Amino acid sequence: MSTLEERIRTVLSETGVEQLALAEAAGVTKSAVSQWLDGKIKSLKLEYAVGIQEKYGYSAIWLVLGKGEKMVPGIHPDDPFNPIPLPPGRRIPVVGTAQLGDNGFWAELEYPVGHGDGYLDFPSGDKDAYGIRCRGDSMLPRIKDGEYVIIEPNRKIENGDEVLVKSSDGRVMIKLFLYSAQGRSHFMSVNEAHKPIAIDSKEIERLHFVAAIVKPSRWLHG
Repeated sequence: MSTLEERIRTVLSETGVEQLALAEAAGVTKSAVSQWLDGKIKSLKLEYAVGIQEKYGYSAIWLVLGKGEKMVPGIHPDDPFNPIPLPPGRRIPVVGTAQLGDNGFWAELEYPVGHGDGYLDFPSGDKDAYGIRCRGDSMLPRIKDGEYVIIEPNRKIENGDEVLVKSSDGRVMIKLFLYSAQGRSHFMSVNEAHKPIAIDSKEIERLHFVAAIVKPSRWLHG
């Protein structure tokens, strides 16, 4: 894993911007950037990393942790168009609603296994996959209010994955999983207006992989 100093030097070198411009993007002083480069500050707050990501496209998770892809994936006009055909879909039951905010709630519906509040037509290889209806704005523009996510509970979760997290107090949220350390799990939202949160790992009842975002048009009535 690279150091914060090395990652900041990489950003400056590859973009060709001055320290002041990087400071403005992060929402800090030029002196703070100098301390990152001198190694006097060895960690980067997530909100500063999000500012750099928004301005220059460097992944906030990579900036903070040195893990995952360096750049945020994007689509450019010159990219080749080589669509990968999806296999035939299957009926994924919708079992509840997740609030896309810091005060999420869980409205789990009680249905027999394999049934739910309608279905989503989607090709998932996880036999236990289920759908969740999303409300709120914390994952904008990634996930919009009223869209659905496909959850695959049997998939291994890595740092930087989108996850559904349910805490013992009943909150259920769709977040980006950052890392777990010292008994706490840390998450962030795509929408920078929502601050990162940390939850005691022992209070997490579910931490499931978000496999896909599905438009409301894929919803099928029972």
